[in-house]
Amino acid sequence: MASLNIKNTALILGSMIVGGIISVGVYTYYSSAKVSADTGAAQKKEERKVLFWYDPMYPNTRFDKPGKSPFMDMDLIPKYADEETASTSAPGVRIDPTQTQNLGLKTEPVRRGPLQYAQTFPANVSYNEYQFVIVQARSAGFIEKVYPLTVGDKIKQGSPLIDLTIPDWVEAQSEYLLLRETGGSATQVEGILERLRLAGMPEADIQRLKATRKIQTRFTLKAPIDGVITAFDLRTGMNISKDNVVAKIQGMDPVWVSAAVPESIAWLIKDASQFTITVPAWPGKPFTISKWSILPSVDATTRTLQLRLQVDNPDEALKPGMNAYLQLKTQSEPMLLIPSKALIDTGTEQRVITVDNEGRFVPKQVAVFHESQGLTAIRSGLSEGENVVSSGLFLIDSEANISGALDRMRAQTNGTHAVPAMPAQATHSH
Repeated sequence: MASLNIKNTALILGSMIVGGIISVGVYTYYSSAKVSADTGAAQKKEERKVLFWYDPMYPNTRFDKPGKSPFMDMDLIPKYADEETASTSAPGVRIDPTQTQNLGLKTEPVRRGPLQYAQTFPANVSYNEYQFVIVQARSAGFIEKVYPLTVGDKIKQGSPLIDLTIPDWVEAQSEYLLLRETGGSATQVEGILERLRLAGMPEADIQRLKATRKIQTRFTLKAPIDGVITAFDLRTGMNISKDNVVAKIQGMDPVWVSAAVPESIAWLIKDASQFTITVPAWPGKPFTISKWSILPSVDATTRTLQLRLQVDNPDEALKPGMNAYLQLKTQSEPMLLIPSKALIDTGTEQRVITVDNEGRFVPKQVAVFHESQGLTAIRSGLSEGENVVSSGLFLIDSEANISGALDRMRAQTNGTHAVPAMPAQATHSH
């Protein structure tokens, strides 16, 4: 019985010793693990040292503590020391992928193709100045009759305007007939007829004189072309001098359609097939352009060229003074194109943000040629196939300003070393 108690006592003591050893081991393990975790966290914290906090919308203002932005309803973003170190060793900036995803950042490749141009310009219809005649008697006389016409009337070629008596024409006819009867030379006879032509006697009356050999005392002046009377103020019984205008007649077919276009698109205008004319008074009616020209002068105030088109108007649907619209559709030769929204124009320079093979956002200065329909043609600064940021530019641009990437880009362009300007320091409390 005594030996049994001794064995139980030894067993209990042994268990206690083993338990103590295990407890010491476990404690030692967890203590060392905690020390290792704390050390790693400290090292990590030291590696990701925060230099300052900022608002992407106001990148030039720095804050010494995290919190809410005083400008926008958003949290301030930390700027880490390792980001600053990386940014000084390579061009461009890196941005947290979570931020780029949240802000919907998108890129598009630089491609080569024609720049499509389509625009509508206000225009107006006017008389064709090449179809304009002034009717004169060219000799003094007396108006016997004025036909019922007035300004604005349409008139056909050959329609009578006025009947008149001209003494000089009567006298010259007498000389002609006398020479014919007395055997005057052919030169003398033709000289009299030519004098009548120069004095303004209508050719039909001259031929009638030769055929009938009778003196005519009353003559009718007729319209030489189809058109509209734009001046006509003579009355029956009036005396008329050789300088008096009997009538002004303006042709109606064709007419001119004129529009002012920016001088910057003159290089795109090549032929009449690029134009379409629409008139509110005749919706849907097509019009044929027979000729077109760009007038030689530029309006110094508006920097526009005057474009003039000659338009067929057989039915006289186009009336001078009507409003019209000139639609221009054309395209350029193939050139480098980017989305217009990818362009950052500061007023002094134009740039884009590109993405290199390592995923860095690199600002590049570009030279712009022209813009149309959401696309911009680039003269220089980019290569075909490069990716440019087309959405979320404010984030990239603010990061680039903070990291000094833009200053380095300008320094590389100018061949000099530029020191990034330090943004304003702000204290943020919360």
